Amino acid sequence: MTDTETTIEAPKKTTRKADPFARVVSDVRAAVKELGEFSALATPQHRTHHHLGRSAAWSQQHETEGTFDSLLLTHAFKAASTGDREPLLQLAAVALAQVENLDGDK
Repeated sequence: MTDTETTIEAPKKTTRKADPFARVVSDVRAAVKELGEFSALATPQHRTHHHLGRSAAWSQQHETEGTFDSLLLTHAFKAASTGDREPLLQLAAVALAQVENLDGDK
């Protein structure tokens, strides 16, 4: 090597930290496979109103206490009453966020 040549070093590779949410989603996919086939008939009309009332009551409880169980039950009863996609996604979001919180505590 001469005085005018310089050595260029390759940048060091950094190890990527595993995405905790990706792990949660992977765990959920595994749990879905374990469920197997199940009946998913629509909620009978006579229970829809009852479930919406329970959802509203748990929502008030959540506003008062701010606890995870009341938030989860708010969304569970709402999802059970309508069977629509959005309430199911909200329920899943609450559950996944709690799993992520629990994983973060480890």
